[in-house]
Amino acid sequence: MAKRGKKLDLKDALARIRECFPLLPAAEETQTAIQTITEIMKELDTLRGHLARFPGEKETDQVSQAIHTILSFFDSVKDRPLLAESLFPAATKTRKTKKEVSPDADGLLLLLEGLSTGSIVAELSKQKKDTLVALSAKLGISATSKLTKDALVDKIFKLGFANRRGYELMGGEKGGA
Repeated sequence: MAKRGKKLDLKDALARIRECFPLLPAAEETQTAIQTITEIMKELDTLRGHLARFPGEKETDQVSQAIHTILSFFDSVKDRPLLAESLFPAATKTRKTKKEVSPDADGLLLLLEGLSTGSIVAELSKQKKDTLVALSAKLGISATSKLTKDALVDKIFKLGFANRRGYELMGGEKGGA
């Protein structure tokens, strides 16, 4: 086994160099060099602190063993379907939700906004239930397809049009007074 030589301490070497600087001819150069050496020493201390944060061989081995343990666990689960099913239940299929509002709902909304309040219910009653559900989604009204068509028409009329028009009329009266 080869013997290790004495580690050269950089701080000591830099300190020795700093002691030799008074021999230099110009004082400005000496001050600049001393300041540079001091900054280098600070950086070396910072680097030493950063290097101390790296994991050692012991920590690296522990992480490696943990990874191997997890891999062997998953391999053993493959051989035991009942265990796999109890630990990892099958994902349920999600229903497809319509994010897009149908063009019928857009056209219907434009049509309804132009109608008088009394005509809105009659026009809504003429529409298909799917169109009414899409219109309620466009208006931000929570409605499911489980609602009856009449209940859906009533909800859209009251929350989507009657309330809004009432607020607009109240706002118009306050603005004029």
